[in-house]
Amino acid sequence: MKKSASKLLLALGAIALAGHVSAAEVGVTADTIRIGMFGPLTGPTAIGSLSVLGAAAIYKDVNDHGGINGRKIDLVIEDDACQPNKTIAATKKLIAQDQVFMIHGGWCSGTVLAIKPELERNPQVPFMVAGAASAAISTPVQSNIFHPVATTNTVARAMVDFAVTKPGVKRIALISHSDEWGKSHVEPLVKEMEQRGLQVVETAWFERGTTDATSQTLRIRAAKPDIVMAVLHQPELTIFLRDAHKFGMRVPVVTTQGVSIEDMVKRVGNTAATSELYVFYPLSHTLEAPEFKKWADIFRRYNPKEPVETISFIGMTGALAVVEALRNAGPDLTREKFIAELNKLRNFDPGIQSGPLTFTPEDHAGIKTGKMIYMPDGKQPRIVAKYPGTAQ
Repeated sequence: MKKSASKLLLALGAIALAGHVSAAEVGVTADTIRIGMFGPLTGPTAIGSLSVLGAAAIYKDVNDHGGINGRKIDLVIEDDACQPNKTIAATKKLIAQDQVFMIHGGWCSGTVLAIKPELERNPQVPFMVAGAASAAISTPVQSNIFHPVATTNTVARAMVDFAVTKPGVKRIALISHSDEWGKSHVEPLVKEMEQRGLQVVETAWFERGTTDATSQTLRIRAAKPDIVMAVLHQPELTIFLRDAHKFGMRVPVVTTQGVSIEDMVKRVGNTAATSELYVFYPLSHTLEAPEFKKWADIFRRYNPKEPVETISFIGMTGALAVVEALRNAGPDLTREKFIAELNKLRNFDPGIQSGPLTFTPEDHAGIKTGKMIYMPDGKQPRIVAKYPGTAQ
């Protein structure tokens, strides 16, 4: 009897221990993994919410195909409206109240930079960027922050690389926001231009929320640039392009991945004003290409009322990297194992981004490639250049 009782106690102890191990990690249960997300679901930069919705579509698709190692992904999504105070509050809520395993979010660079101290205080919480581009997010490297989109350094090199393919380009004007996001583009842009012997003939600052670009446009026109580099969000870029056309400034405008070419053509509403707008393009193919149908179908399935634009897919590669690392971490999931698996990703390329994603413990800026795209007729996007590389 004593022997049987002893065996029973041992068995019960083993079961209890197994239950303790499976539930030991924050945000992980026997059948779920809780992932927190945030983005601008409302406000003037709400188009950035598409990056979060695209990532969420990947997670929902994974759930509909059986989940990961016996677990489904449980999403908690917060609206930060691209306001740093709201982002900080959302991040604290996700970590302390919602007890998420990890966070995947961030469209505006300033808001992600605002939560870096919070993430530094919680180094055990993995963070995957959804779409924010500032190189300062991932450089210098922070152990729990992973950057699966082209940073502002890569974007700036590509913009200048493309500009010099235009015949006779020597004089360049800049128009930019003066916030952290704007400066994170302008500084590497100026450095790249100086290295190539290009002259910056005018720099105009155009703040977010401003509704008239007349003075900036006239200053730029008077400087007679061969090309304009625009580091502006969608509402302000719309105003500048309309004013540039109104005042007869007919030079190419090159801009960042912070805008969608499809969205800009719709917003401006004048094909002549956008016919020479060139946008850094972070994807592998144009959206109507057969190679992209799989991803467009996934986005539409889970977001039937949302527009299908470039930004809809920016967050997807990061989500697929999360899924890959979760699978590789195995059923006995911990944050430590998950971060270790992310650091092992090499040349990860599901076919969405412009090139492969690689993370190492020393480098969490995972994408080093991009393209340039434009819509000369306002209907059909055309990829015209790639970086690194030359015009196609």
